[in-house]
Amino acid sequence: MEKIDFQLAKIVGTSTKKGWSQVHTFTPTEPEKLTRRGQLLAVISLGELEGEVEAVSVGREVISRLHEEYYGNLVGNPLERLEEAIKKVVAEVKPGAEIEIAATAVIGEILYLAVFGQGRLVLAREGKIATVLTGEGTASGRLQNNDVFFLGTGKIFEIIAEGTLRAALVTDSPEEATETLVPIIHAQEESGTIAGLVAKAKREQSEEAIELEEKKEKVSVKKKLSMGLNLTVFLQTLQQKVRPLLFQLRRKLKVEAVYLKGEGEKKRRSQKTVITVALVLFLLLAVSVVLGTRQRKQLGQGKTASALLQEAKAKKEEGAALLELNPLKAKELLLEAQNLVREIESEGAPEPAVGEFKQELESLLAKVLREHEVAPGVYFDLELIKAGASGSDLDVSAEQVIILDPSKSTVYGLGVSDKKSAILAGGEELKGANQVAAFLPKIFVLTEKGVVQGEETKKQKLVIEADEAWGKIADLRAFGGSLYLLGQKGEIWKYTGVEEGFSGRQAWLQGEAKPDLNEAVSMAIDGAIWILKSDGAILKYVRGVRDVFGVAGLDKPLTNPTVIYTDADQERLYLLDQGNSRVVVLAKSGEYHSQYLWEGIKDASGLVASEKEGKILLLVGSKVYEIKIK
Repeated sequence: MEKIDFQLAKIVGTSTKKGWSQVHTFTPTEPEKLTRRGQLLAVISLGELEGEVEAVSVGREVISRLHEEYYGNLVGNPLERLEEAIKKVVAEVKPGAEIEIAATAVIGEILYLAVFGQGRLVLAREGKIATVLTGEGTASGRLQNNDVFFLGTGKIFEIIAEGTLRAALVTDSPEEATETLVPIIHAQEESGTIAGLVAKAKREQSEEAIELEEKKEKVSVKKKLSMGLNLTVFLQTLQQKVRPLLFQLRRKLKVEAVYLKGEGEKKRRSQKTVITVALVLFLLLAVSVVLGTRQRKQLGQGKTASALLQEAKAKKEEGAALLELNPLKAKELLLEAQNLVREIESEGAPEPAVGEFKQELESLLAKVLREHEVAPGVYFDLELIKAGASGSDLDVSAEQVIILDPSKSTVYGLGVSDKKSAILAGGEELKGANQVAAFLPKIFVLTEKGVVQGEETKKQKLVIEADEAWGKIADLRAFGGSLYLLGQKGEIWKYTGVEEGFSGRQAWLQGEAKPDLNEAVSMAIDGAIWILKSDGAILKYVRGVRDVFGVAGLDKPLTNPTVIYTDADQERLYLLDQGNSRVVVLAKSGEYHSQYLWEGIKDASGLVASEKEGKILLLVGSKVYEIKIK
């Protein structure tokens, strides 16, 4: 089965209170998912929601649900599964909201298309353009090499004239196409529900074609080496002729040696002549053997180095093309190229081009590995607020970092952008505190007696009493007006906010089989709930049900991780990996994004991040350190 890869370019309007849109692309790393469900390309728009924040939150949930519905079940026809996934996701969206989804899945050469709303797909092939599908429905077909298609929400086709779109799609690349279309989109006052994707199909070479190219390369190499091989043949021929002469000479010397005793000067001169000739022949043989061996070795090494370098260059070029489309695959290919370079260097073969190629490769690897050694500066010293202060846990709410200091039974507030600091809560009620969460102006602290609530200028009060059913609580988080307690007995306890405080205890996880949360250490909530375990496992739950999630592309496993952080405003997951003295950043689909290395991370007890401000904040004793997000 032939495989199609893509060059992609995205068009996304500016989100507003009236609309939100996004382009979602995904290529599975698991072979079975890739074989059965292929690459997913989708454009999504939302309208008529209550504000920009809600639109963004719902939009992210739609993408997450589309992903899990389509890839969560590998049984059945891909087209039917894609259509069912879209219908199910649309049905879950808030009543009254306007939603459009146009999605394609590509498996091998086959493209499957499903549309809900007024989206459509336009295909350009060999200079001809046709609309494949307009409005709700499904379609499928075979892609050809260099096909270009445009997948868009309904609004984009109202703005862009057919002639303009035609001219854009017959350009050389998707990037050139979007250079024509983007200015038109951005000129619109309301572009929130506009999203489009330009994709150019590129067929990967079959194994047979690759084999043919390799054979041609071998023939070419043989021709280039023919002159050198002639020298080797000559030396080998010389050796073959000299060996018999030496053999005969050796026998003659032995015979003459028997009769030399008692003979005259004539015999001695004959002996000297024979010995001289023997030495000359022996030296000639030795020289020929040395030269022949060296020549064969050099020719063999040159051939190997040349072939390895060509293979490394091919992998580097493929990896460079995939840097944005599929970083994981790009990383894999570039590391393979790096290993080939090391193999060339280990052979010691003279190859001037290797040095220049190695520099180019290292530059690309730096982009894809995204491994940053940092030296964070002190963002804030808590002792400026209170002498002897030392934080143990932190949270963030309304652009403020909330820091718990159990030694002083105090909670501090620190501005994310302006560093304004204050004491938000404190006193005997916070004695024995070990976790803090916030939904400002309310602050929640887990103590030995239960959950204490504090508000600025108000006295703290116990709002939820400790419960034996909890077991040991690993983490406390506030989300959407409710409190969530992560219990190591295998349950997440939810307390819903009501007018007079909180409702009774509710088991949030669904199903009779409870997960093993003995090693749970941290929890984060962005609509879904993310749980981090001390062995490095990350669990994701949506509406109380376990969701499929796996980490891919991490160079080495997490060792003694202690914190997972994200929220509805962050696009990624942030992990405090104490054992490896690093902060690991993952996409919410599980793919590795980047990592930050610093020896002091092994002593950090808390972490929060603000992608808006471009910073990661680490709590280490009395100090808060800042890492710039790159």
